[in-house]
Amino acid sequence: MTPTNSISYSNVMAKRVAKNFYSLKTKTLARDLLGKILCVRKNTCQGTKILRMRILETEAYLGIKDPACHTFGGRKTPRVNSMYLPGGHLYVYFIYGMHFCANVVSNSGPEAVLIRAGEMISEKDSNEKSCSGPAKLCKHLGIDRSFDGENLHQKDSMIWIEDDGHRFKKSEILCGPRVGIDYAGPAKDWPLRFWVQGHPQVSGRRRPSKPRPLTSKLVKI
Repeated sequence: MTPTNSISYSNVMAKRVAKNFYSLKTKTLARDLLGKILCVRKNTCQGTKILRMRILETEAYLGIKDPACHTFGGRKTPRVNSMYLPGGHLYVYFIYGMHFCANVVSNSGPEAVLIRAGEMISEKDSNEKSCSGPAKLCKHLGIDRSFDGENLHQKDSMIWIEDDGHRFKKSEILCGPRVGIDYAGPAKDWPLRFWVQGHPQVSGRRRPSKPRPLTSKLVKI
Protein backbone atom coordinates (compact mmCIF):
# COMPACT_ATOMS: atom_id res chain seq x y z
CA MET A 1 0.00 0.00 0.00
CA THR A 2 1.30 3.45 -0.89
CA PRO A 3 -0.10 6.19 1.37
CA THR A 4 -1.29 9.49 -0.06
CA ASN A 5 -0.85 12.92 1.43
CA SER A 6 -4.52 13.25 2.36
CA ILE A 7 -4.77 11.61 5.79
CA SER A 8 -7.80 13.13 7.48
CA TYR A 9 -7.49 14.72 10.92
CA SER A 10 -10.00 13.77 13.62
CA ASN A 11 -10.55 16.85 15.75
CA VAL A 12 -13.01 14.90 17.90
CA MET A 13 -10.53 12.11 18.66
CA ALA A 14 -7.43 14.28 19.05
CA LYS A 15 -5.93 14.59 22.51
CA ARG A 16 -2.54 15.50 23.91
CA VAL A 17 -0.20 12.53 24.27
CA ALA A 18 0.16 11.48 27.90
CA LYS A 19 3.41 11.84 29.82
CA ASN A 20 3.95 8.07 30.02
CA PHE A 21 4.13 7.83 26.21
CA TYR A 22 7.66 9.24 26.44
CA SER A 23 8.68 6.36 28.72
CA LEU A 24 8.89 4.06 25.70
CA LYS A 25 12.31 2.81 24.64
CA THR A 26 13.81 5.29 22.20
CA LYS A 27 13.55 2.94 19.19
CA THR A 28 9.93 2.19 19.99
CA LEU A 29 9.20 5.88 20.54
CA ALA A 30 10.64 6.68 17.11
CA ARG A 31 8.36 4.13 15.51
CA ASP A 32 5.27 5.09 17.52
CA LEU A 33 5.66 8.80 16.81
CA LEU A 34 4.72 8.06 13.20
CA GLY A 35 1.14 9.21 12.73
CA LYS A 36 1.17 11.45 15.80
CA ILE A 37 0.67 15.18 15.33
CA LEU A 38 3.21 17.86 16.25
CA CYS A 39 1.35 21.03 17.26
CA VAL A 40 2.74 24.57 17.58
CA ARG A 41 0.81 27.51 19.00
CA LYS A 42 1.53 30.73 17.11
CA ASN A 43 0.59 34.21 18.32
CA THR A 44 -0.06 36.55 15.40
CA CYS A 45 -1.56 40.00 14.98
CA GLN A 46 -4.75 38.23 13.91
CA GLY A 47 -4.80 36.19 17.12
CA THR A 48 -3.65 32.73 18.14
CA LYS A 49 -3.55 29.83 15.71
CA ILE A 50 -2.33 26.26 15.98
CA LEU A 51 -0.19 24.67 13.28
CA ARG A 52 -0.48 20.89 13.08
CA MET A 53 1.83 18.48 11.25
CA ARG A 54 1.42 14.71 11.10
CA ILE A 55 4.77 12.98 11.70
CA LEU A 56 5.87 10.73 8.83
CA GLU A 57 9.59 10.13 9.39
CA THR A 58 11.81 9.83 12.47
CA GLU A 59 15.28 8.74 13.57
CA ALA A 60 16.30 7.34 16.96
CA TYR A 61 19.54 8.46 18.62
CA LEU A 62 20.72 6.22 21.45
CA GLY A 63 22.73 8.49 23.67
CA ILE A 64 25.98 7.51 25.34
CA LYS A 65 26.51 4.35 23.27
CA ASP A 66 25.63 5.92 19.90
CA PRO A 67 28.51 7.63 18.00
CA ALA A 68 25.93 9.56 15.95
CA CYS A 69 24.28 11.08 19.04
CA HIS A 70 25.21 14.47 20.50
CA THR A 71 25.57 12.88 23.96
CA PHE A 72 27.85 10.04 22.81
CA GLY A 73 30.26 9.03 25.56
CA GLY A 74 28.38 11.09 28.14
CA ARG A 75 29.13 14.43 26.47
CA LYS A 76 27.64 17.36 28.40
CA THR A 77 27.69 20.87 26.96
CA PRO A 78 25.21 23.78 27.15
CA ARG A 79 24.02 22.79 23.67
CA VAL A 80 22.80 19.36 24.82
CA ASN A 81 21.45 20.19 28.29
CA SER A 82 17.92 19.40 27.14
CA MET A 83 18.93 15.86 26.24
CA TYR A 84 19.37 15.21 29.98
CA LEU A 85 15.85 16.36 30.86
CA PRO A 86 13.09 13.80 31.54
CA GLY A 87 11.32 12.22 28.57
CA GLY A 88 8.78 14.45 26.87
CA HIS A 89 10.95 17.54 26.52
CA LEU A 90 12.11 19.05 23.24
CA TYR A 91 15.75 19.24 22.18
CA VAL A 92 16.34 21.78 19.40
CA TYR A 93 19.80 22.25 17.92
CA PHE A 94 21.29 24.59 15.33
CA ILE A 95 23.21 23.04 12.44
CA TYR A 96 25.33 24.31 9.54
CA GLY A 97 24.91 27.86 10.85
CA MET A 98 21.44 28.14 9.32
CA HIS A 99 19.05 25.29 10.24
CA PHE A 100 17.18 24.06 13.31
CA CYS A 101 16.25 20.45 14.04
CA ALA A 102 13.67 19.27 16.59
CA ASN A 103 14.02 16.15 18.71
CA VAL A 104 11.77 14.47 21.28
CA VAL A 105 13.72 13.42 24.39
CA SER A 106 12.96 9.93 25.66
CA ASN A 107 13.06 8.61 29.22
CA SER A 108 15.89 6.28 28.19
CA GLY A 109 18.08 9.43 28.27
CA PRO A 110 20.19 11.07 27.25
CA GLU A 111 18.50 9.81 24.08
CA ALA A 112 16.10 11.42 21.63
CA VAL A 113 14.11 11.03 18.43
CA LEU A 114 14.71 13.40 15.52
CA ILE A 115 11.52 14.41 13.72
CA ARG A 116 12.59 14.23 10.09
CA ALA A 117 9.44 14.88 8.05
CA GLY A 118 5.71 15.39 8.23
CA GLU A 119 2.55 16.56 6.48
CA MET A 120 0.76 19.79 7.36
CA ILE A 121 -2.87 19.18 8.23
CA SER A 122 -3.84 22.57 9.67
CA GLU A 123 -3.58 24.52 6.43
CA LYS A 124 -3.67 24.18 2.68
CA ASP A 125 -0.07 24.37 1.59
CA SER A 126 0.77 24.86 -2.08
CA ASN A 127 4.26 23.47 -1.51
CA GLU A 128 3.90 19.76 -0.77
CA LYS A 129 7.59 19.55 0.21
CA SER A 130 7.36 22.20 2.94
CA CYS A 131 8.01 19.65 5.72
CA SER A 132 10.03 17.07 3.80
CA GLY A 133 13.12 17.31 6.00
CA PRO A 134 14.04 18.22 9.59
CA ALA A 135 15.21 21.75 8.76
CA LYS A 136 12.28 22.45 6.42
CA LEU A 137 9.68 21.43 8.97
CA CYS A 138 11.27 23.56 11.70
CA LYS A 139 11.30 26.56 9.38
CA HIS A 140 7.69 26.00 8.33
CA LEU A 141 6.47 25.57 11.91
CA GLY A 142 8.65 28.40 13.27
CA ILE A 143 10.65 26.14 15.61
CA ASP A 144 13.98 27.59 16.72
CA ARG A 145 16.27 27.41 19.76
CA SER A 146 13.70 29.29 21.83
CA PHE A 147 11.75 26.00 21.87
CA ASP A 148 14.71 24.07 23.29
CA GLY A 149 13.77 22.47 26.60
CA GLU A 150 9.99 22.92 26.12
CA ASN A 151 7.86 20.45 28.05
CA LEU A 152 5.66 18.69 25.49
CA HIS A 153 3.13 17.43 28.03
CA GLN A 154 2.74 20.69 29.99
CA LYS A 155 -0.69 22.23 29.40
CA ASP A 156 0.51 25.77 28.71
CA SER A 157 3.38 24.72 26.42
CA MET A 158 3.70 26.39 23.02
CA ILE A 159 4.44 23.00 21.45
CA TRP A 160 2.98 19.55 22.09
CA ILE A 161 2.09 16.24 20.43
CA GLU A 162 -1.44 14.98 19.80
CA ASP A 163 -2.91 11.59 18.97
CA ASP A 164 -6.09 11.54 16.86
CA GLY A 165 -6.22 7.75 16.69
CA HIS A 166 -4.58 7.36 13.27
CA ARG A 167 -2.34 4.31 12.98
CA PHE A 168 -0.18 3.33 10.02
CA LYS A 169 -0.15 -0.38 9.24
CA LYS A 170 3.16 -2.17 9.67
CA SER A 171 3.11 -2.81 5.92
CA GLU A 172 3.19 0.98 5.38
CA ILE A 173 6.31 1.55 7.50
CA LEU A 174 9.93 0.92 6.57
CA CYS A 175 13.08 1.15 8.66
CA GLY A 176 16.70 1.54 7.62
CA PRO A 177 19.96 3.44 8.29
CA ARG A 178 19.86 7.06 9.40
CA VAL A 179 20.76 9.91 7.07
CA GLY A 180 23.94 11.99 6.97
CA ILE A 181 25.98 10.25 9.70
CA ASP A 182 28.80 8.65 7.70
CA TYR A 183 31.21 9.79 10.44
CA ALA A 184 29.60 7.39 12.96
CA GLY A 185 31.43 4.20 11.96
CA PRO A 186 29.33 1.02 12.20
CA ALA A 187 26.52 3.05 13.80
CA LYS A 188 25.80 4.63 10.41
CA ASP A 189 24.20 1.34 9.38
CA TRP A 190 22.01 0.85 12.46
CA PRO A 191 18.35 0.60 11.29
CA LEU A 192 17.05 3.48 13.39
CA ARG A 193 15.24 5.52 10.75
CA PHE A 194 11.50 4.91 10.40
CA TRP A 195 9.30 6.32 7.66
CA VAL A 196 5.96 5.93 5.89
CA GLN A 197 6.55 4.13 2.63
CA GLY A 198 5.92 6.13 -0.53
CA HIS A 199 4.60 9.29 1.10
CA PRO A 200 5.62 12.40 -0.91
CA GLN A 201 6.62 14.34 2.20
CA VAL A 202 9.25 11.83 3.34
CA SER A 203 12.64 13.50 3.06
CA GLY A 204 14.33 13.18 -0.31
CA ARG A 205 17.96 12.70 0.70
CA ARG A 206 19.93 9.46 0.44
CA ARG A 207 17.81 6.33 0.75
CA PRO A 208 19.22 3.11 2.23
CA SER A 209 19.88 0.59 -0.54
CA LYS A 210 17.85 -2.14 1.17
CA PRO A 211 15.16 -0.73 3.44
CA ARG A 212 13.42 -3.40 5.47
CA PRO A 213 9.73 -3.77 6.29
CA LEU A 214 8.86 -3.03 9.89
CA THR A 215 8.24 -6.18 11.91
CA SER A 216 6.67 -6.60 15.33
CA LYS A 217 10.14 -6.99 16.87
CA LEU A 218 12.57 -4.10 16.46
CA VAL A 219 16.16 -4.93 15.58
CA LYS A 220 18.45 -5.03 18.60
CA ILE A 221 21.39 -2.62 18.63
